[in-house]
Amino acid sequence: MVSGEGAARAGAGPISVCYRVGRYRSHRRAGAEARAALAAAGVRLVAQPEEADVVVLHDEPWSYPTWLRALPGIAGRPVVGYAVWEPDRVPAQMLRWLGMVDEIWTASRFCRDILAPAGRPVRIVPHVVAPPEADAKDAAALAQRLGLAPGRFVFYLVARLEPRKNVEAAIAAFADAFPDGDPALVVKTPTPLPPALAAVRGVVSWHGPARDAEIAALHRLGDCCVSAHRAEGWGLCLSDAMAAGNLVVATGYGGNMDYMDDSCALPVPFACVPIADAHTRERFGFAPHEPEAAWAEIDARALAAALRRAHDDWPTLAVLRARGRESVARFTAGAIGAAMHACLEDALARHRGADGGVTPAAGPRSRP
Repeated sequence: MVSGEGAARAGAGPISVCYRVGRYRSHRRAGAEARAALAAAGVRLVAQPEEADVVVLHDEPWSYPTWLRALPGIAGRPVVGYAVWEPDRVPAQMLRWLGMVDEIWTASRFCRDILAPAGRPVRIVPHVVAPPEADAKDAAALAQRLGLAPGRFVFYLVARLEPRKNVEAAIAAFADAFPDGDPALVVKTPTPLPPALAAVRGVVSWHGPARDAEIAALHRLGDCCVSAHRAEGWGLCLSDAMAAGNLVVATGYGGNMDYMDDSCALPVPFACVPIADAHTRERFGFAPHEPEAAWAEIDARALAAALRRAHDDWPTLAVLRARGRESVARFTAGAIGAAMHACLEDALARHRGADGGVTPAAGPRSRP
């Protein structure tokens, strides 16, 4: 039930939001940008749930029980969970976690459709996209650090070494397309590449922590961003690359298809396949008896051909790069802030209900 304080606040002055963000790097970045967009839209950001009209938990769904236990002041206020998901279905346990919030925000239509079985209202709130800020000096310093000669064509990717990111397939396609290693493929990973991958001609391995300014310099230095992902909820690196005016070659599957198609990028064909690896299924929370979830397996030959086209037809692909920049230009802080403000107003209206009670889509929120 909404508290008297929450009911009084709704519609009376600026909406107050307690916006909590998880520790995962992409959540921290997207959450910080969302908070700034909310503030610019006139929302009052507060530190504690008891000061708020609405609480937003921008974190993995498995963390919701912990947040709800740790924030006793959350009681009586509508709670929004901001979540993304990559397999084509959610495990039963995750449905229970998602049922602990009143409403779900997510980044893309892809995620919206996957999260719909949770039985809560699901709103699309895209990530803020802004051109990465790096000057020519930063890019030149990074080129020197990585041993890249001026004028060399640079493919690049930024990813963790995990099955979902499928870095191995990107490197294999690069090796197939350019056996001479004439262009470079900069592979930015948190941990070192396996020796066999690092030894591929033309691959430039860059591992370890990196500051945001260094990643921005990579977008300025690079020409074409590559992703052989099996699934993305959004794809921050891809939207950043397009904002920087770079070409993107990526699996034509996932949340990235909300802002890319063959008019502004080079999406690569794929086949949907079950997630067969038991360890990967377990990491996503699927029990052995649950139906097999699926994701994309990129067409290796088509990926190699797309990389070759990106390199060989570079001048004629200028129109795609320009359209890519235009495609992501709509995700400004102003536009996203306004969208979130509208979602907050709707969440408060639903939570109040006609008689001051809660009117959720699937019954009252359960508490841990």
